Amino acid sequence: MPLHRTLPALIVLVLVTAIVLPCPGMAGDGATPFADYRTESWFLPQSPSVLASPAAALFNPAAWAINDKVGSDSWAILTSDEFKNEFQGGSSFGRNLGFAWQTRVFNEAGEDFRIYDYLFGLAGGGPDGSFGLSYRWSQGDTERIPRQKALAMGFISRPNRWLTYGSSHIRSLESAAHQSVFDVGVRPFGRQWLSLFADWTVNHDQAFFADGMWGAGAELRPTKGVHLGCRVREQIGASDLQYSLFLGLTFEGNQFSGQPLYDNDGELVNTTILNRATHSIPGLSIPVLQFGGKKNRYYPINLENRVLTYQKFRYFDNVRVAWLDLLDVLNQLRDDKEIDGVVLNLAGFRGRPSLIWEMRVKLEEIKKSGKEIIVHIDRPGATVYYLATAADRISMDPWGNVSLPGFALSRSYLQGTLEKLGIGFQEFRYFKYKSAAETFSRTDMSEADREQRQRIVDVIYEQLRDGVATGRGLTNQKFDSIVDELAILGSEEALEAGLIDVTTRWDELPKWLGEERDAKLISPLLKQLGRKYYDQEWGQPLRIPVVFAVGSCSMETGIRGRATSAYLRKLVKDPNVAAVVLRADSPGGDILPSDLVADAIRQLKKAGKPVIISQGDVAASGGYWISMDGSKVLTTPLTITGSIGVIGGWVWDDGLAASAGITSDAVHRGRHADLMTQVQFPLVGGLPRRPMDEQELARVKKVIIENYDDFVAAVANGREMTPEDVGEIAQGRVWMGGDAIANGLCDRYGTLDEAIQLARELAGIPDWRQTEVVEYPPRIGFAMPSFFPRLPSLLGLDSATDEWQVGAASMAAMNADLLRQMSGLGLSPGEVEYLRSIGSSPGKPLFMVSPDVLPAGWADCFPVH
Repeated sequence: MPLHRTLPALIVLVLVTAIVLPCPGMAGDGATPFADYRTESWFLPQSPSVLASPAAALFNPAAWAINDKVGSDSWAILTSDEFKNEFQGGSSFGRNLGFAWQTRVFNEAGEDFRIYDYLFGLAGGGPDGSFGLSYRWSQGDTERIPRQKALAMGFISRPNRWLTYGSSHIRSLESAAHQSVFDVGVRPFGRQWLSLFADWTVNHDQAFFADGMWGAGAELRPTKGVHLGCRVREQIGASDLQYSLFLGLTFEGNQFSGQPLYDNDGELVNTTILNRATHSIPGLSIPVLQFGGKKNRYYPINLENRVLTYQKFRYFDNVRVAWLDLLDVLNQLRDDKEIDGVVLNLAGFRGRPSLIWEMRVKLEEIKKSGKEIIVHIDRPGATVYYLATAADRISMDPWGNVSLPGFALSRSYLQGTLEKLGIGFQEFRYFKYKSAAETFSRTDMSEADREQRQRIVDVIYEQLRDGVATGRGLTNQKFDSIVDELAILGSEEALEAGLIDVTTRWDELPKWLGEERDAKLISPLLKQLGRKYYDQEWGQPLRIPVVFAVGSCSMETGIRGRATSAYLRKLVKDPNVAAVVLRADSPGGDILPSDLVADAIRQLKKAGKPVIISQGDVAASGGYWISMDGSKVLTTPLTITGSIGVIGGWVWDDGLAASAGITSDAVHRGRHADLMTQVQFPLVGGLPRRPMDEQELARVKKVIIENYDDFVAAVANGREMTPEDVGEIAQGRVWMGGDAIANGLCDRYGTLDEAIQLARELAGIPDWRQTEVVEYPPRIGFAMPSFFPRLPSLLGLDSATDEWQVGAASMAAMNADLLRQMSGLGLSPGEVEYLRSIGSSPGKPLFMVSPDVLPAGWADCFPVH
């Protein structure tokens, strides 16, 4: 919850603490037996809630947490001869856990004496506010300068980009002495270049309004990294004023500033030197100084044996690479002028095809920025090699090979198998290209299905061929001959064919870089990667949620229609959400979860919040239903989309029970009630006892056609087309991304990164405003370990006959609880999900495309949710 909403509770906490803490005695003279904000805070260039850094935590412990990283400040105050050579200095560091200390050196009659103040505290919060608590104690000549143990608490609230305010209360644990500090900051233009601030300090023996002391000031940032400012405050016991001037320079790692303090007569009192490390302000870049001549700097990215996907576990996940994480790295490499090249290890690398395409686009951007890209491979398939050809130079392991056999789509048909098993199947198909159920209803490929599958293969082949030919300087004819005549090339053959530049091992590349490029590999840690500078813009930054709707269109699994739509509806009323990006990667499924998500998208648009759809590997049928209402729909050349159509099926016992010696009986009321009764098979599940009759089939047909008409009308409305135009490209036909753009189903090619940028543009967010990209669903902490072997493997049943597998899978499709057993039957996750969809919606319309519409191996990289 934002801190400003909890402000009343925090104020009450401060007041109650002030009342109930023990008060052994009164100080009486008004002196504070702890660090006094009125006289000892001149090393701060602004008031605590405006500066909001570890140094300010000396007076308001909430200041530790107003930073996205652990901060560290140090300061020294040099007093002029006029004021007896006194000295003050210290340091403070931390974020959620903080520690600070300072020392003061006094001189009386030529004798020096010292005071050491320490504090330890806890703080928490975020960019819109924080709270903190600290314990204080002192050492040194505390008899001359009274110091007592004390407790301090405070808060800082930043409800928006114009306002910040805070309060702290420090109370002695040994007397009734206490001090309260209130401060407020205003940015009149909502921008960081001008901040005005004021503070009010009240002690235990002062009337709040009559005796409190005020201070005020301003800070100007005329250009990036330059800070100018001034402060003014009443002097204790006098009507005179003291004032200071401030000059600061902020670099990427540190901010250095000087601040002279003057009295009312213009005499210099002291000069403060402040160093802030890991500050919350973007700084100036410092050119890299290298002695003995400049060496080129190459940044290594080791993706060996990693899987590129959407999300990963937060901890202990060394297999997956989340695309948004890698995007941050690649974008910074593209923009970093101090980096000369990038070296990627893609040995054993694999990933979702749509993300492979996006990564290739990003590598091309880095290349266009003037940086050299070197890629190392060992045994790449076609998609990873396609990615590698974005590089200037490709190296391959001497014992590696390149596999370029082309692409194929095949289907297995189980009509005969089901007949042998005694399982009946009725296909509800009324549209030419809606072929998902052909697996169970035919023995070969229909002409319509052959047409659309051939187009998928052609587009994928030509996309990869064009990329490889362009990247390696080959002709299309040369590529075709490699595919047709060689297919798999060893390292020497690949070198001779021009597919690679050199054979070597990954660990030999640093030496080669040094000899051939006069280069060195730099540390894999980028300093400011993904930083959110809390002081650049006060308050919670505008958020752009990236919502992953991945998997089948189901209520509780896959796209999780119930939970995902609830989250999207929540964003409608969230003032900090400016726009939404939805990554649609789904073969479809149930209409209800699909429309729950689509309806939430419509609500977001109605509320003035753009929703950008970013399509992944497949966004077809129900996956297109959740795409069609987007403000803009971005796709990829390798995306399979469309499939505007409806299908269904019915599986029943057509003799299996009799062959197994199982009989069943039932009673019912209602003409069609017995349709849902089942024959139960031990350890497997149940199958309906009979097929649908003519009346029931007619009813199903009517429902499916009505759903199809609704689907066409919904697409026409979402895409601003006529139903007639949609009808011409519907009939269940799947389209590749480029064809979908030509037919008006999508707007253009675009990466997830471009979808986020487009969301900013359509939301009208200016370049200077910060945005925060958040993911949904949130990443899971870690995978729960499995301590037990899979049952089929344990029993040695991995090589069971096809008939047994199909029979078990078909029956398990009617019982979702048994689907977990399918992973040991040789079925892909997509096939299991398809069977689950049919089984959980018997006889009902399905908005789903066949799981085998993707080329073999393309569905292996499933995301983590």
